[in-house]
Amino acid sequence: MTALASSSASTGKTQQLLLRLPDDLAQRFAQVVPSRQRSRFLLDLLRSELDRESLALEQAAKTLTELESGQPSLQAEAVQWTEAQLTMDDDADFNAEEFEREFVKAQTRVKTP
Repeated sequence: MTALASSSASTGKTQQLLLRLPDDLAQRFAQVVPSRQRSRFLLDLLRSELDRESLALEQAAKTLTELESGQPSLQAEAVQWTEAQLTMDDDADFNAEEFEREFVKAQTRVKTP
């Protein structure tokens, strides 16, 4: 089944898209969403998911900004993470010395501009 959707109500312009769905999903979609409401359903779903993604990126940027500005609570958490023990003594097949050497090399590469 294919469905057509219009978008971009905020700019007044719309685009028509062809959407291909697996048969089982298309059948469920047709059963659950009435035919005159399918475009609106897809628009609402897309907006919701895109807004959620934008919010997650915004929160990540805010947290990074707070870390860079030296906010004490986040700075303390960052110190805990960076000073945490990276290896476990009881992991027999893990080469802790090699890991530590490689980690130090990686840190040096990151810190070098």
